[in-house]
Amino acid sequence: MVVASAIFVMPTSCKKWLKEEPYSLYASDTFFKTTDEADMAVLGVYQQMTGTAGYGFYMSMVFDIDTDIAQMQGTALSDGPRQVAHYGIPTAHSYMLDTWRQMYRGINRANLVIEKVPQMDLYKNGTDAQKAILNKILGEAKFLRGQYYFDLVRLFGDVPMKLKSTEATDDVLLPRTDRYEIYTQIIKDMTEAAALIPENSAKSKDERLSKGAVKGMLARVALFAGGWSLRQSGQMERPSNYKEYYAIAQKMTSEVMGSGEHALNTSYEQIFKNHCKFILEPKESMYEVALFNATGGAGNSGVVGTWNAPIADAGNPYGRANSFYKTTALFQKSYKTGDLRRDVAVCTYKLDVAGNQVPQLTGRLDEGWAPGKWRRDWQNTGPKDLNNTDINWTLLRYADVLLMRAEAENELNEGPNAAAYDAINQVRRRAYGKPLNTADATVDLPAGLNKSDFFERVKQERAWELCFEGMRRMDLIRWNILGTSIRATQAALKAYRSNYAYVAADNFKDNKNELYPIPQIERDLNTNLSQNPKY
Repeated sequence: MVVASAIFVMPTSCKKWLKEEPYSLYASDTFFKTTDEADMAVLGVYQQMTGTAGYGFYMSMVFDIDTDIAQMQGTALSDGPRQVAHYGIPTAHSYMLDTWRQMYRGINRANLVIEKVPQMDLYKNGTDAQKAILNKILGEAKFLRGQYYFDLVRLFGDVPMKLKSTEATDDVLLPRTDRYEIYTQIIKDMTEAAALIPENSAKSKDERLSKGAVKGMLARVALFAGGWSLRQSGQMERPSNYKEYYAIAQKMTSEVMGSGEHALNTSYEQIFKNHCKFILEPKESMYEVALFNATGGAGNSGVVGTWNAPIADAGNPYGRANSFYKTTALFQKSYKTGDLRRDVAVCTYKLDVAGNQVPQLTGRLDEGWAPGKWRRDWQNTGPKDLNNTDINWTLLRYADVLLMRAEAENELNEGPNAAAYDAINQVRRRAYGKPLNTADATVDLPAGLNKSDFFERVKQERAWELCFEGMRRMDLIRWNILGTSIRATQAALKAYRSNYAYVAADNFKDNKNELYPIPQIERDLNTNLSQNPKY
């Protein structure tokens, strides 16, 4: 967690707004003289989302599986991804350490920007345009600090919180901070960021934050803060004032919906074709992690569309896909007749060496069905690298904002109101190819649902709509049903086929696997760090 107080200008992952440059190191006391230098500094904060330990692989895929809708292929705990996915994680697992350190590097860089920008002469005496640029940069740094702490809390629970950049004289042996103290800071940071970052989604030409993205992500933070989590007591708990957090989610989603800045793409399929072809669409895809490497290497890149895509045989014109991230056959079959999302979300074919689609429909081939949202034959021409792609990872879509609004209204009002129905029904109408804002009894949820029944509909709709987009496992945790869902899924799959290869329930331990272990190396270095329950 110790990082020198300096500015690191890395090869940027944000391909739309800065060319790749050599790695450089600048001392912070001679930096922050111009808006360009401040901009370079905040790009270094964004950069910590990228690459293998960020949203290029671990954060997007490995940490979102196994669940009720997907699993990692292969039942043995024989390597890093499967140990994490199948809940057999040793405390010295390298993925835990890599992500822990990368998130704290992001926090340290954000702290430095937050400290230095207000000290700049231009921040006080510059032109209005210069002040606007610096305020936006300050807002971005505050938001990103909050996001990195949010990621750490969801993965590890209580973690050390540090709100100043690290210097050589600092005491770095910090104890864990209660997660609700951290959540208070996250909400503060993101609320302040929302006031500083403009509404620019419609004309945005890059992946940087808009006001709507900040508010949508703050709504997500609030739902997690108001949800269940594993405490150091070894019990799953939620705060007694959880409805206060749901009220924040209600407010933020309402403001995003009322802004006119965001909307659903009328075609569910087109969303993911746009992702595959590097087309930014901030109306629906509100917040994307920019993944790019000029030579195809792993740095700042990702494996989106190779690990979480249908098999594509090596040598085919679209590029290889190893397809280790698999859905379950029963999830594909859960979609209702006419739901256009099914054949987008789940791919039931492979690509052979010639690039032909080969159906996988007989025998046990349905155990190899994979996410179809980032399939190789939707991507651009042949790959730069066999494994790595430049496909961005989308952290927030407008559909998620609508579903969060529905969930928050249902919880706060002890049942669904008109706003809850309107939000979820927009998502459902798009799924069936219906006009988004016209009531349609053939697809809209029935009136008169009680709180419990409506929540079940929200839970299922989030699976159908947002599957494989990095949210399912964490959703099940905040609802306190991860273990229950995994056991029910394994039982259903074994009933479907007795030798169906799904083993998560054999390894999952309640009141343990809702969190990952604190990296053992960090505990060896910092004796003030306790371990999570049962590790």
